[in-house]
Amino acid sequence: MRLLVVDDDAHVRRGLSDVLTPTKQVSIVGSCATATEALDAVARGLEFEVALIDLQLPDRPGTELLRLLQRSRPQSVLLAFTQFDDAESLFTALENGATGYLLKTTSPPRLLRALTEARDGGAPMTPSIARKVVESFRQRRRRSAPSALSEREADVLKLLAVGKSYSDTGTELGIGLGTVQTHVKNIYRKLEVNSREEAADWASAHGLLDTSRS
Repeated sequence: MRLLVVDDDAHVRRGLSDVLTPTKQVSIVGSCATATEALDAVARGLEFEVALIDLQLPDRPGTELLRLLQRSRPQSVLLAFTQFDDAESLFTALENGATGYLLKTTSPPRLLRALTEARDGGAPMTPSIARKVVESFRQRRRRSAPSALSEREADVLKLLAVGKSYSDTGTELGIGLGTVQTHVKNIYRKLEVNSREEAADWASAHGLLDTSRS
């Protein structure tokens, strides 16, 4: 595996060479201290399969280097290799082209497996980082869960989703037309939808519809 390492800490670069090279599974074809150094090497024709990129480089953010390398070498696999374990750093790196996210505390055996996994099509992440991804999706799901709606909003949505008019909905629930319209505005805002059809699709997907209703 041809590996590019970009990290301003010489000890890190040397340590990676010491633990990976003896395995004879990895050849470090580039070892750069700055983003500029890495970009120059790539511009001169450096070919690599996988890159480990520090997110805190002295000349420009590692996320910017990720974006530039992803654009110039889309066939290569880019992995963030960092000490930062916060969600903002994680998602910024992924948005800018990182396929995986590994902390520098990753053990050598796990790091070698991660590199192989990345080259073979996987998206390796340090376990604590993977948990942050899962938790992020859980939070997004909770924000769009039926509990995000008030009980009355859920009642309004159920009736609208089965084709009731605003007027009929108000009559059935014993509320005025203006109140129905207010509820609908709140439903659209909370669910981030723009039409009755989208709201109905959401209600169906979240099991909100009472199929026994005529």
